[in-house]
Amino acid sequence: MPFYDYYDDLQPTGIGRTWAMTQARNVLSHLRAAHPTAASLLEIGPGHGSFALACAQAGLRYTALDVNLRLLQSIQAAGHVGVRARAPRLPITDRRYDIAFASHVVEHSPSFVDALAFTTELSRVVAPAGVVALVAPDYLALREDFWNCDYSHGFVTTRRRLGQLLRDAGLQVIGDTYIWGPFQGLRGALAGATLGSRLSGAVARALPGRAGERLYKARLTFSRAILILGQVP
Repeated sequence: MPFYDYYDDLQPTGIGRTWAMTQARNVLSHLRAAHPTAASLLEIGPGHGSFALACAQAGLRYTALDVNLRLLQSIQAAGHVGVRARAPRLPITDRRYDIAFASHVVEHSPSFVDALAFTTELSRVVAPAGVVALVAPDYLALREDFWNCDYSHGFVTTRRRLGQLLRDAGLQVIGDTYIWGPFQGLRGALAGATLGSRLSGAVARALPGRAGERLYKARLTFSRAILILGQVP
């Protein structure tokens, strides 16, 4: 998809890479706490590979699945296993992984039916007592920018709606928390109230050129997101 080649062209800055790795390690710490004996992980939508690197550093067997060839090739070039496919159908055998993870993917589902099919597929490829984990933007924080930032957003995500989604997919919700890019807790809330605020988004949309684009990217980075964990029966 050429639109997602655009994301591959937007290589992160040095501080952007640091933030991405910090977020990846923070999220992975929640996943490992939920499943301390996990040895394998499948990620849907690997992006630039920050989470892949965090998994490799933690000694997890990692596989990435994505439809975009350029993104997937960069993941494979870093030495990771890559599978090219389009969700929600996953060409993965049943019960193969201990953890299935997707960050900022489920909101791209065209409808709740597609979001449920996707989450059910994640559950299918995870072994009993394994974990399905999702990170998604909180619509209640992002509001109009949920629709403005990406034309393929279709399924509205909030903490409550994600909990309902996981339960309908047959998972037991075992934890959820808010994150703000690389931050959590009070630091995250402060970042969300400033750089990630609706005011920041409004100012960014009013600014011309590169300055507006950079501020808008900060708005999206630091707006509140949800990490939710479900356990496979």
